[in-house]
Amino acid sequence: MTAVFLLLAAMTAAQGASARDAVRQGNQLYADGQYSEAINKYNEAEIEQPAAVEPKFNKANSYYRLDDLGRAIDLYRQVAAESKDMTLVSKAKYNLGNSFFQRGAKQRDSNLQKALEDMETSITYWRGVLEIDPQNEKAARNIEVARLTIKDILDQIKQQQQQEEEQQQQQQQQQDEQGDPQEQDQQQQAQSQPQDPNESQEEDQSQQGADPNQDDQQEPADQQQQAQGPDEQQAQQQTAPDTTAQEILDKEQRQKEQRQIRQRTQTQKVERDW
Repeated sequence: MTAVFLLLAAMTAAQGASARDAVRQGNQLYADGQYSEAINKYNEAEIEQPAAVEPKFNKANSYYRLDDLGRAIDLYRQVAAESKDMTLVSKAKYNLGNSFFQRGAKQRDSNLQKALEDMETSITYWRGVLEIDPQNEKAARNIEVARLTIKDILDQIKQQQQQEEEQQQQQQQQQDEQGDPQEQDQQQQAQSQPQDPNESQEEDQSQQGADPNQDDQQEPADQQQQAQGPDEQQAQQQTAPDTTAQEILDKEQRQKEQRQIRQRTQTQKVERDW
């Protein structure tokens, strides 16, 4: 019985050493910017020690670097729920706040409501960091930046709603001025029907001399609506997981300006000297 116990202990120790080696190799690959290869090593470590949370945290950082925020968020949540190390829990929640904030910043051009929800979620996780570490200045500052961003998004949503209401009012006004097109078509069809030669017609004195065959009914004006969809092209971001919210905003703004420059360059005509 003692021999079996020693054998199991030796196997566990060997697995632990193998997992640590895999994590060290993954960390080196991560430092070299080879994030996909680093993920493979962290997966090897998880196979050797499924209960270890450190490989999950490192793998989440790698997915964050690859801009795969969905997978990063799932792994950070697992670490925050499973880890007994409160320092690691704090880091996972901080990076969760960053992940949601960055995803919200990326969605502002396509879906303001989802951007708003992600910003609010980021504040929730940063508040969780402050519950563990009240002196965390980065988390406190990030909350203030997120609040200002939320206010800006709410202003955008309000402005968008006002524009939609104005457009609806303009469309309604145009329809009122033009009348019901279906009713106008019915009137035109009635006027185009052949008249009974035996039917007596009474003319108003104010209309004497007018051509009875003249059609006074005008066709309604055509209404063309051009819907311009927002630019949904989103460049990949490789911001460090421990960056601040303001740095994320600054990076997103720079990338947005770069996208606009590329779009203008693509649409600009090139003069050929031949």
